[in-house]
Amino acid sequence: MSKGDIISFITLMLLGVFVFLGMNFKTLGDKITSAFVAILLLILMFTSVFLAAYAKAQNPNESGWKKLEYAMVVLYLLTMIPSYLFVAKFFDVQFEKKEIIKEVEQELSDINELFVSYKRQCESRTTNYQTELEAMLKSVEGRRQIVQTLGLEKQPKDLSSEDVEGAVDSFRRFLTGGQEYHNLQKEKEALGESCKQGFQNWDILFIPQYALELGNAKERFAEQLQQIFMEPKSPLESNVPQFETGNSKEACSVEKRFSDSVGFSFLGFLALIVLGGLGMCKYILGKKSDIVKVKGGDASVITNGGGIRI
Repeated sequence: MSKGDIISFITLMLLGVFVFLGMNFKTLGDKITSAFVAILLLILMFTSVFLAAYAKAQNPNESGWKKLEYAMVVLYLLTMIPSYLFVAKFFDVQFEKKEIIKEVEQELSDINELFVSYKRQCESRTTNYQTELEAMLKSVEGRRQIVQTLGLEKQPKDLSSEDVEGAVDSFRRFLTGGQEYHNLQKEKEALGESCKQGFQNWDILFIPQYALELGNAKERFAEQLQQIFMEPKSPLESNVPQFETGNSKEACSVEKRFSDSVGFSFLGFLALIVLGGLGMCKYILGKKSDIVKVKGGDASVITNGGGIRI
């Protein structure tokens, strides 16, 4: 195995790894598709380089070999186009590591703020509910409505402020103390821990999946909190407020870092030029044929004995 073989093999394998990692970033963790594309491009690159080198060493007087050589060089250059897209994505994300980690912390902070806002709005709604019940407690008709609506086993005249407080506490527990809310809270904490650990350790194979989970989490949490918030609909509430989700509908900046198409990347372009050039070493360093190329109609190189004059 020649020096050119070794350099081309190692370089193209490295280029294939960068293509896989870059596409894994771009597809937010679709490893099967990323591996398939990387292997396909590797096959095309290896085939084109080694066939071009082989054709280069053949008889130059046979036009078919020269055409094959040029065709393989063109094919190799064409494989550099999709390779650039993924190599550039890899280097863009890799060299923005610190900024991405800061954005992850901000996204997690926004999710925590969403839950804080939920509790604040629940408390406001509960306070309004309590105010309405206390106002109804002052009239006979109001007491009758409270007993009938809440299903209390007592006469309206026996209704007290303690009964109202009990109803309010039950209402509050439904909003913030139910199993559904508790499960959502645990899910939020688990997501925060996994994302923090994954991005801090920069687990290069799995951070795109963390980015995807983080991207879906804020909107999903907002929708589920809104659903929990709207579930208790008491006829005694004169005005049921809507849960304000703030900026939870905005696209996750971390997810966009990975999924957005890359424009011109100096680092990606430089890496591709270096790796692509080294990948051609098998062809560039490959020996040409020792046979002298004969021009059409030129017999000056043919000796009287039928040999070739050099």
